[in-house]
Amino acid sequence: MKLIITFFVFILFVNCKHKEENEKILFEQNQEIKNNTVKVEENILKNFTYEDIARFTIASVMGQPIKIIKATKNNDLYFVTYLRKSDKQKFEYKVKFDGNDVIWASIEGRWRNSKYDEKISFEENGEKLKIITTFSDMSQDIQEYKKGE
Repeated sequence: MKLIITFFVFILFVNCKHKEENEKILFEQNQEIKNNTVKVEENILKNFTYEDIARFTIASVMGQPIKIIKATKNNDLYFVTYLRKSDKQKFEYKVKFDGNDVIWASIEGRWRNSKYDEKISFEENGEKLKIITTFSDMSQDIQEYKKGE
């Protein structure tokens, strides 16, 4: 009987030790993912600002005129707002960048970066900027904006 109890205590101890190690590994992996989630944008732009790109992205996604959309930067996030003229409703979004990829979310919502979400990127070409939305079926919507819009 003592042997059985000793055996169960040993198994319990080993399982607890493995659980602690697994939890530590998961914690470290989650920290690494969090640290890599928001990458500070590199200075790859010549004629546009990241505020411009955040505004153009939301204009493209939401089908709104660029002139009503405003963007501000806070740390590594860009906060984009507009007031819809038809009913005076205010909309707020957050935007972050990973190289030329743009990731957005409603202010209280989830980031649109799952495998089922559209992928948004940008290309700067002189005085023109393209916002490229690629859907899961690989079709694309490309909106082009000019400097100063």
